[in-house]
Amino acid sequence: HKYSTASFKISHRKLNKLGRQIAGKPVDMAIMQMQFSEKRASKRIRSMLVVGKQHAIRKGIDPAKMIVSEAWVGKGARSLKRVDIKARGRIGIKVHPEARMSVIFKEGKTREQIMKEQREFRVRRAVSSGLMREDIPIRNNVSPQWAW
Repeated sequence: HKYSTASFKISHRKLNKLGRQIAGKPVDMAIMQMQFSEKRASKRIRSMLVVGKQHAIRKGIDPAKMIVSEAWVGKGARSLKRVDIKARGRIGIKVHPEARMSVIFKEGKTREQIMKEQREFRVRRAVSSGLMREDIPIRNNVSPQWAW
């Protein structure tokens, strides 16, 4: 299920930091991240996640398995431009940007579960993993180059 915010006044770079923070996490964890975030846009993203979760549940997605599989940010439809008065009679242009965030809710595994499965697969695949002693840490016994 895809859901997004309306365009609001914020830089797309600032909003992208929040998008990276919630992508791949369970929806409840993403909502909690936004609840405790100190960023100004986190309140709006949190409310978008709550409403999007309710819509996804109505569409038939299991809330226990629901994750934010993707989160991306796009620039808004317009960015206000205003005159910026400078010294010595010069002018510049101030740009007041807009951005919007879109997310996709899916049933699936979180990033942690995927990483755990990949780690277990690599350990099973390694031939020498059964020959290593686990009680002694692995050390590289190379002497330092300058040993005086």
